[in-house]
Amino acid sequence: MAALLSGSDRQSRDFPNSPSVVGWPYDTGAARAKAAIAFVRSGPASAIGYARRAILSDPISAQAVSILGRAELFSQHQLEARKAFQVSGQLGWRDAMTQIYWLDQALQDENYRVAAERLDALLRQTPDDENRDRFLAAVAATPEGRAALAERLKLAPPWALPMAYDLRDLPTDALLQRVDLMRRTGKGVWECAASEVLAQKLITQNLLDDAQSVWALNCGSAGSLVYDGGFEKFDMLKPATGFAWQISDRGDVEIAVLKNATGGQSLSLSNRSTRTLPILNQLVVLKPGRYRLVWRTPETPLTEARQILTSLNCTFDLSDAVEGNAVAGKQNTWSRDVIVDRQCPARRLTFWLPPRAEAHLDNVELLTEY
Repeated sequence: MAALLSGSDRQSRDFPNSPSVVGWPYDTGAARAKAAIAFVRSGPASAIGYARRAILSDPISAQAVSILGRAELFSQHQLEARKAFQVSGQLGWRDAMTQIYWLDQALQDENYRVAAERLDALLRQTPDDENRDRFLAAVAATPEGRAALAERLKLAPPWALPMAYDLRDLPTDALLQRVDLMRRTGKGVWECAASEVLAQKLITQNLLDDAQSVWALNCGSAGSLVYDGGFEKFDMLKPATGFAWQISDRGDVEIAVLKNATGGQSLSLSNRSTRTLPILNQLVVLKPGRYRLVWRTPETPLTEARQILTSLNCTFDLSDAVEGNAVAGKQNTWSRDVIVDRQCPARRLTFWLPPRAEAHLDNVELLTEY
């Protein structure tokens, strides 16, 4: 008989509506299930008795004590609820409602370190919790909250990646909270791919400075204002996002990745059409000032290399595209100076080729002139 009752009790934990017996010494699962059903069907006050029965059967169960705390809380019994959650909080960190209760209490007390710890404990169990974004926004609403969350994120918890990837329909203020969290956390937690998602979202909302800061944090460009100027991360099979290189989709433009002897990469560019075309471009965000664009054309005849045109405009504008000047003392190296005004915050750095032209391209840099 005891085995039968125990079996039905365990079943009730997973299937609350299944037949079970309350009132025997080991009925904690059944009592918890009855408490949950009573909470929904008859209100929180009706669940208190079943919750207390579950605790009598299993007094060291954080879940049983948490059910009592929830029932007391929603019955407006604040003191009794606090007592229950104080007990469940000492029985481990895996009960979600306990973490939510103390998260809320910490926010009310403006204790952002504890709030971040409680949220971290909750999201480590369920990184995709349906309330994740709401809880994150609550803690990250103040600079102190974001600083506390950044300390937890520096430990690379399992919820760090979903937080960066899963942006869904976040409002602008929540997106900017994510930006600040990434800045405060620093390098080492997210790879470039995670930054691409957030950066692209920010670009679509015209938040270009924020997009660039997120991109630069995890997709560093080694001192140049151009991302991946050496084409080491260039992948023609991957859709370009954010500030990555974008290539022409025309059938009369050919681009190939070339491997050099040291394992690095360069690009082979070819324009088979009868007019000058933009072959390769990248979005860059620049402050007004003077800049120098530098690039190399390895294994390219001088006459072909000289035909490469570059522009740095708000749009694709061939009228601004000019040839580079050979850099003295540096073989196959070209440069041009550019003055950037306040016309637009983001510009397209574009490489053009005239009709029937071919060239190799490598080591693109955009440097600030002092």
